[in-house]
Formats: sequence, C-alpha cells, structure tokens
Amino acid sequence: MKSKVLINKIKHLNSKKIAAVVFLIMVFYVGSATFPPAVKSIARFLGGEPHDILAMANEIDSEYRGMLGFADYNLRNKGFYINLNGLMARTMGQRYMNERVKLDNGHLTHIRGTRNITFAATQLTRLYDKQLEKGNSFLFVLAPYQIPKYENILPAGYKDYGNQNADDLLNALKENGVPVLDLREEMRSDGIDHDDAFFITDHHWKPETGFWAYTKIIESLLSVGAIEPIDPFYTEIEKFYIETFQDFFLGAHGKRTGSYYAGVDDFSVITPTFDTELSIKIASRDIDIRGEFSETALNKERIQKDYFTANPHAAYRHGNIGFTQFRNDIAPVDLKVLTLGDSFSNVPYAFLPLVFSACDQMDMRHYEGDFAEYYSEYDPDIVIVLVNPNHIALANTAYDFFGDSPEKQEALNDSEDE
Repeated sequence: MKSKVLINKIKHLNSKKIAAVVFLIMVFYVGSATFPPAVKSIARFLGGEPHDILAMANEIDSEYRGMLGFADYNLRNKGFYINLNGLMARTMGQRYMNERVKLDNGHLTHIRGTRNITFAATQLTRLYDKQLEKGNSFLFVLAPYQIPKYENILPAGYKDYGNQNADDLLNALKENGVPVLDLREEMRSDGIDHDDAFFITDHHWKPETGFWAYTKIIESLLSVGAIEPIDPFYTEIEKFYIETFQDFFLGAHGKRTGSYYAGVDDFSVITPTFDTELSIKIASRDIDIRGEFSETALNKERIQKDYFTANPHAAYRHGNIGFTQFRNDIAPVDLKVLTLGDSFSNVPYAFLPLVFSACDQMDMRHYEGDFAEYYSEYDPDIVIVLVNPNHIALANTAYDFFGDSPEKQEALNDSEDE
C-alpha cells in the first residue's frame, strides 16, 4: 500500500518540483564542505568545544569531502565550483564564461582590443639596425593566432583585433626593411588547420605546432643565407619520438571555465631519437645541467596531470624565464644565437640548441639585466624575436633595448601567459 502511494506521488512530480529537489541536493553538497568550520566557529563563540556535533560534522566531511573535490575544510580547491559552473554554462549553450569566449570550433579564447604598435616597431627596428651594422642576421617571427586571420569563428556580436594588431606591426617592420616570418601565412600555405594546431582550452599552440615553427625558423634562416645547410634529420619529425598523454591538460582558459565547459586537452612530449648532449644554465633558478635533450631542454617535473594547478606546457625550455643559456659542443652550426620571446617560443626555442653551438634566450617580461651591456658583450651572430598576436606591443617587442629612447615606454607583462 505504501509503495503504491509513493509511486503515485512520484508520478505527480512536475519539472519545478524536480528542479527544486536537485537544487536542494546541490546546496547540501556544497554546504557539507563548509559545515565543519562553521560548527567550530559557533562553538568557540559560545565558549565551549563541540563534541557530538563536531564529530558528526567530521564524519560527514570524511565521507563526502573527496567526492566534492575539496582539499580541506577551507574551499581552497575552487575547481569543483568552476567545473559546476562550466557544466551548467555548457548545458545552457553559453558562449561566454568568466571572460572567455567559445569559438565556433569549440576552442576557448580571450578577446583582444586594439594596440598601438609604434613604439614596438621602432625598438625592433633599432635592434635590427644594430645587427645590420655588424653584418649579422635578424629575424622577426610572428606566431599564429588562435583566431584565424582568414576565417571568422567568433560568435555573433564579438570583435577581436589580435590579427589586425599583428598586421599593423608586420607592415611597419616591412617598411623599415626588417626580415619577418609570418607563421600565419605559413600555416595557410602548408594546409595546417587551426583546430589541429591549437589546444582547445589554452591560447598556446600544441607542441607539434611549436616543433613545426622551429623547422620554419631554420628554413627561413637558410633561405636568407644566415646559416649553411644542415643535416635534414635535425628538423624531420620522423627523427623525433612523440609521447602523447590523453586528457592530460587543462589550459589557461580552461582553468577559468572548468573541465566540462570545453573539455580537456591531450599533451605531447617531443624528444630526439638521435644522440644529444646539451648544457643549460639558468642562474635565477640555480640550474646548471649537462645531459641529453630530455634532461636539459625539458623540465619533466612540470609534466603532471593536475587540471587546476599544473602547466605541462612550461616543461619545454623550463617555461617563461628571463635569461637562459644553452651550449652544444656537437651542434652542426657554430654560431651565437640570441632569441627573445614569450611563452609561444618555449617549444620552438627548446629545439634550437640542437642546431646552434651557443643559444642565449630571453623573455623580456622577466629579464632583469642590462640588455645593451649584455648585447655588446655577447655580440650575437643571429637575433630571433618570436611573439604571438596576444603580445603585440608588449614586453618582448616594446622594450627599450638600448636605453636611449626619449619616448621610453614601460614594458607590460601579460598574466595570461603563465
């Protein structure tokens, strides 16, 4: 009899009642994580110590805390809430969440406004002129943008100026005679699709795309006569081993929207199959190592699966560091190279030391030395600057390299990059 009554009640439940029940369950789940510290506070305010009630709270906590995803009583692990919010946003078909936009291809991005490129163009030209005066080589490399230049994949009503900013800088550099390598055009020429080239949850290109960029840099240096031809196996992907970790990475955009809003990404580690011997020195981190590529150009400790705290992309070249020095006694090209770049450069710049005997690398957002003094002493044969359209007119381009610009502009950091 009781079972029939229960069945009849269930049949008469409407959608509003069901939604109310689901809401109450969620409130209970979230509340159960904050219940123990609340009990402690009340008990201490009353001048006593909770016993039976606190014991019950701890029992609840030990049973459900792991399921809720909280590291401890303090809600320090915000991942649970971000995931819950992202799941609801995805269910409702939202294209915007926490300052991130979902593109038509399902990738997440951050909208960019217009930037004044005048100072950046001036400073890069000055650096190029210094190289030219010495009879040395210079190359500016523009990384591709997560939003394609020739295809509109933004939701209706959104406008992004990243590619326009990049075009403005490239046009100014070309007018000044600066050699440029536009990897957006190279992608188009090589038939590389943006969906395959970039992470879904991050603004960076995949390691495979970064390796491709490294080969394009070598090709460009060869084409302008900056270096002599080298053995093809240094740039043939078939001579490298690719280890791919499935569902391993939640990028910078994904950390704001959770693992359910757009999903998670695979992550690849690329290492040479041939013998290598490099040395790397990073004084700011007390790193001075000699060994194979995987022991020097990679920081294996960064290759971890932890969606909300880990960033395996920073494993390449040890991440965003102000000043790094590579040396390679068995390199095919005995030249001194200076590379400047943002986080997009981490992957391609990790492979450059395979080719060059001396490779000093800078990220001007974190470099604290006197660049003019360093440049004069090091006297690089080749200077390469690589940035992506996110960072047009920021620290790695808009930097007063020689400290003599009357219109000196403060170089900006971009927290988006970590």
